[in-house]
Amino acid sequence: MQSLVLTLWVSMAAGPPSDVVRVRFEVTVPGDTPREASVYLAGSDPALGSWTASGLKLTRGEDGVFRGEAALRRGTAVEYKATLGTWERVEKNRDGGEIANRTLTVRKPATVRFTVERWAAGRGRGTNSTLSGDVRLHRRFRSESLGNTRTILVYVPPGYEQDTASRYSVLYMHDGQNVFDAATSFLGIEWGADESAERLIETGRIRPLIIVAIYNTRERMDEYTPWRDDRRKGGGRGEAYARFLVKEVKPFIDREYRTKPGRKSTAVAGSSLGGLMSLYLAMEYPQTIGKCGVISPALWWNDRRILKEAEAKRESLRETRFWVDMGTAEGRQLSEFGDALSETRRLVKLFDEIGLKSGRDYRYVEVENGEHNEAAWAARFPELLEFFYGR
Repeated sequence: MQSLVLTLWVSMAAGPPSDVVRVRFEVTVPGDTPREASVYLAGSDPALGSWTASGLKLTRGEDGVFRGEAALRRGTAVEYKATLGTWERVEKNRDGGEIANRTLTVRKPATVRFTVERWAAGRGRGTNSTLSGDVRLHRRFRSESLGNTRTILVYVPPGYEQDTASRYSVLYMHDGQNVFDAATSFLGIEWGADESAERLIETGRIRPLIIVAIYNTRERMDEYTPWRDDRRKGGGRGEAYARFLVKEVKPFIDREYRTKPGRKSTAVAGSSLGGLMSLYLAMEYPQTIGKCGVISPALWWNDRRILKEAEAKRESLRETRFWVDMGTAEGRQLSEFGDALSETRRLVKLFDEIGLKSGRDYRYVEVENGEHNEAAWAARFPELLEFFYGR
């Protein structure tokens, strides 16, 4: 089998000469790669798709080598992997096992080469669905606010079909492909929200609820950020995404399922930029959102504007119940953006200032050595469910 070799060339890009460099990627693919396949780089930087599987698309040359370029800020620490456009076809080791994210710190012109020994087999050839319980699929849900479509998954609790008189609270979650199913989730690691809900409901620890998992799109960074951030060269469609969730998704769910539509029974939750968007939704739609999960939030976006907005609109937060968390290792992972721990503590301090009571109105969990990834969020998610829906 041919190996995959990545050649990375860094040169100065347009813009401030001390700030931005242009990175050129050259990729040679394994011999078993389908002829019609497209090769992508998915990584932590917006130029690589902010971990969208089909991040930076590379172009095949006549010699069979795939090439592409990305503008990156000098000094940026970037993590990335090669994919065939989905996380079902991400690079693996020789035995088909997971490999660590590849890393690059952009400092000066350099050439980096690495070998991908194997692609993940893809769904139906080794990547099995892990959906549990009653999870219902709505494909190509159309958004007039955003002008695009996406998949929505809906988990309904045990006994939903039998007990037709009951109505249920609803939790809306961003990055929906990561919520229930390893076959669609980032790097094959899911939150296990369906398994956690099933276990906690069946053991009587939480009240039955409906969970709505809304897939992201290639425009994730733009849709999950209310304001443009020139440093990150993107963002600003968060207002439209919030309108999509509140004015389009929620009415559909309330119409199609037996929900309790009131604000006290309506929650949102998400991680990273999804945590930022959840906080924004709670601030902008306090008449609709009664509970808000702010998980490892990217509060640094656009010079911490969300914190400034929260301080200015503190009255809108008084009646909402919040879950907030952050891992201590996330400060190191996200250091190029800001101080994740101090920013999160600043939000918690605001809760105290406006009279929210810890343990009753909000819960803040600071996880020693907790990291910024799906596995960490999956571990914390049952606690969120118990705080919001515990008996």
